[in-house]
Amino acid sequence: MSDQPEDYRPSQIDRARRKRRSFGYVPNTKGDRAVFMSQLAERLVANADFYLFSFLCGLVLVVAILLDSPAMYILAALLAPFMAPVVGLGFATVVGSLRFFLQSLGSLLIGAALVFVTGILGGWISKLFPNLKLVQPQFHLSFTFPDFVLLTIGSMLAIYITVKAPKSRSLVASVALAYEIYIPIALAGFGLTSGAEGFFPQGLKLAAIWLAWVIFLGTIFLAVLKIHPSTIFGYLLTACVLAVAVYTLVNYSNIGTALQSQLQANAAGITQFPTATIANGLTSDTPVVAIVGSSEPSPTETATQTLGTVILGEATPTNTIPPTQTATMTITPKPTAFYAKTYSQTSATGVRLRKTPGGDYLEMVKIDTLVEVLGTEQTADGYIWVHVRVVETGHDGWIIQSLLLTATPAANW
Repeated sequence: MSDQPEDYRPSQIDRARRKRRSFGYVPNTKGDRAVFMSQLAERLVANADFYLFSFLCGLVLVVAILLDSPAMYILAALLAPFMAPVVGLGFATVVGSLRFFLQSLGSLLIGAALVFVTGILGGWISKLFPNLKLVQPQFHLSFTFPDFVLLTIGSMLAIYITVKAPKSRSLVASVALAYEIYIPIALAGFGLTSGAEGFFPQGLKLAAIWLAWVIFLGTIFLAVLKIHPSTIFGYLLTACVLAVAVYTLVNYSNIGTALQSQLQANAAGITQFPTATIANGLTSDTPVVAIVGSSEPSPTETATQTLGTVILGEATPTNTIPPTQTATMTITPKPTAFYAKTYSQTSATGVRLRKTPGGDYLEMVKIDTLVEVLGTEQTADGYIWVHVRVVETGHDGWIIQSLLLTATPAANW
């Protein structure tokens, strides 16, 4: 029997306490909280199964690349291990342990290295099949909004389930993490040995962007769940991790590209207003017309009024008509158009047209497509990039110079 009186009614405080307890979040007391976080950190440490299944995932990814099969990419993500080190990077700031953070980061780097090595092996194998079609990789080597949404939902779900039920591991939520992080790493290794354009190091950069977003999102989401560092060192570690994550997102993702484009547009849109000049009897309210780039007087200048001679004590003004100016046409010679065709030994579909040298992907240009070379070259990522315009579509962008064939190369080509 209960010791409570029959007329006992639970207060709102008791209901709130039971509600928080049912959520299974971090305990409120300092001692219980420390024990809970230490036990959670131990469960997020990678074991031998993590490395074994990472290697297995890499092997299946090689098959997916060689067969160009979307189903095999999904199978590789399903075979990937629970991404405990990725989740642990977010919890390391809450625990406030630099050792746990470095341990999670080291485990993730080892798992990524295993996937990268399998990609290198796949690149060597691809040389036995010169006519491979590599269509699917282009969907996994660029920053896209659907991938961003998938990774965001997967990260939040994995963190929530880990906090809610620390003893269980949500493999379903971990699939999104493996799909977005391991696939670009395998493609980077594949491109390193196969010579496929646009694979290396773009795949590693994209994986770093996704990882930075997971760390940033995980730290913020844990703060929303009212899970925050309990020591000064924890806050310092959180600040450093967030700073590195924000720097990576701004400088290497489409977010940074959009911000830089907006800043350049704002800078280009600044106009300078003319300053009023007082000279030769003109007041500050007199409009002054200036023609930029011309030292000749304007043909629309008002006739100059000069003072005449004084006759019978009166000043007689005389008007002097300026000479008529004859407009001169200047013909600027245009350079002869220089054309080339796209070419690739490693791709049967086409070559990538990018927004800037080594920058964002615009479209895939088919092999033997005629392009007009606009005459500018830049070096980026170890390649010489050429500014071109696709004759068929009119789109302009940058293509690697070695992927263009010309009948009569231009000077210094």
